[in-house]
Amino acid sequence: MFRLLTRYRLVAGLVVGALVVLLAVVTILLTRDDPPVEQPPPEPAVEQQPEETDDPDEAAVPEPARLPLTGMLVDDLPQRPALIVKVSNSPEARPQSGLAEADLVIEELTEGGITRFMAVFHSQLPEVAGPVRSARPVDVQLFSGFGRPGFAYSGARDEVRDLLSRAPAVLITEGGPGFFRDRGAHASHPFAPHNLFVEVEPALAGAAADGAQPLTDLGWAFNEDPPSVPEGGEGSDGTSIEIAMSAAYRTSWSYDQPTGLYRRSQNGSAFEVAGEPRVGAANVVVLEVTHYIGASGYPETSVLGEGAAVVLRDGQRYPARWSKPSEIAPLRILDADGREPFPLKPGPTWLHLPDHLPD
Repeated sequence: MFRLLTRYRLVAGLVVGALVVLLAVVTILLTRDDPPVEQPPPEPAVEQQPEETDDPDEAAVPEPARLPLTGMLVDDLPQRPALIVKVSNSPEARPQSGLAEADLVIEELTEGGITRFMAVFHSQLPEVAGPVRSARPVDVQLFSGFGRPGFAYSGARDEVRDLLSRAPAVLITEGGPGFFRDRGAHASHPFAPHNLFVEVEPALAGAAADGAQPLTDLGWAFNEDPPSVPEGGEGSDGTSIEIAMSAAYRTSWSYDQPTGLYRRSQNGSAFEVAGEPRVGAANVVVLEVTHYIGASGYPETSVLGEGAAVVLRDGQRYPARWSKPSEIAPLRILDADGREPFPLKPGPTWLHLPDHLPD
């Protein structure tokens, strides 16, 4: 019995020992670290190559754009509407403010043979423009071709107010943003004081807030080099011109060679504006248009349709055509054949609306 018990103890010890050894082996196998897996080396970064161009500088420098009304080259076009201001040209209104900064000035006939201006501001904004006067039907025809501009004026007759109410423009008049009365010299005329002015930037901001839209390209053409004139071509001498707007108002321009600009005279006297000794224009354009007597008995002007024109630039005179097939179509200045846009000189343009072309 003793021997049997001893034998059982010996077998049990061997079994326990084997289990201990097996447990140790399993523990070692479970806890040992796996050998590190060798990672492939990272691929070298591929350097992005710039897109190839014929001229490497073209990719870095954006091409300049032309301003829609002056054709001047700029890096960034101003994203704002045009502001069009109706300006008096009566003797008591002179010297007017803001005309020297206008991109485009249009001279039109009113009652008594007197003329008035539509001054179009876009590329640069003067502090003040005026004196501001009333609207006419031709104003609606003209500004309707500028998209949706702001139009600043002092009032209108009933039939003109009806046209204005349906026009694609934001209307601004006295009491609106920017308008004020000057109590100085312009208020001294007892019959018709010309003392209403408009601050351009507040008026333009107010027009934009009410829905005026940035001016876009009108399809006008510009070129620094003047077109060629055939030898002995009609009226090739464009160093001076006199435009009979009426029997009472005669507008003259003479070419100033050193500046490359035309200088304006009114009835034989130098035309001065506030802040400038004498107004200058890169282009003088004359359109042969229709004058008629309106419903209220006032002389009116129409620029719908097409007709003959004359353009002066760089001391040369060119026969041309004009076209405006509808009110919302931009006014276009075309070559003598009426097929291609006439290349205006970059800079301000003065445009006149008599009923016949000067000799």
